[in-house]
Amino acid sequence: MMERFTEEKQRSNAREILFGSETVVAMHKVLEAELRESALTIVTTAIDVMSQRGLLLAEKELQALCSEAFSKRKDEIEVLYLSDVRHIEQGVTNKAMIQPHMSLEDFYDLQQAEMLTTLSSAYEQYIRDRGGNLTNVIKNRFLNHPLIAWAVIAIAAILSIAAVAGAIAGLRSLFAWNN
Repeated sequence: MMERFTEEKQRSNAREILFGSETVVAMHKVLEAELRESALTIVTTAIDVMSQRGLLLAEKELQALCSEAFSKRKDEIEVLYLSDVRHIEQGVTNKAMIQPHMSLEDFYDLQQAEMLTTLSSAYEQYIRDRGGNLTNVIKNRFLNHPLIAWAVIAIAAILSIAAVAGAIAGLRSLFAWNN
């Protein structure tokens, strides 16, 4: 984010409009992109940690953890933004040009709602992937170890076939004994 701020400042400075509304608008876009990326990273990380560690938190608990992480990230981003852009924002002579842009708090609220919706969808997909038939459960449990997954599936298939063959042999011997 700091690199993007620096790039925008250099671009604006080269055009000699560093203390103009265009610079503030460009910085605001950087801020929005950072919030979007942070929300996506938080959701992806939460689902990955659940998958790798086999944790299954309640959806509301997971949402609360992700909301807390997103709130902390927003505070970090806000501090960086204010320290890097506040003096530029204060130097803008025509404040009307930056008024139409959404405030950080409003944008944060929208991103948080979007993050929770994405998290809900990812959570439901995770639950669906964990369930299903035995083959899907085994594949998903050993997702990072496909050779082990296929070995377990093959052993399960062999044991199933052996169990059916044993049951058939038992029924044959039962019928043979009765005759």
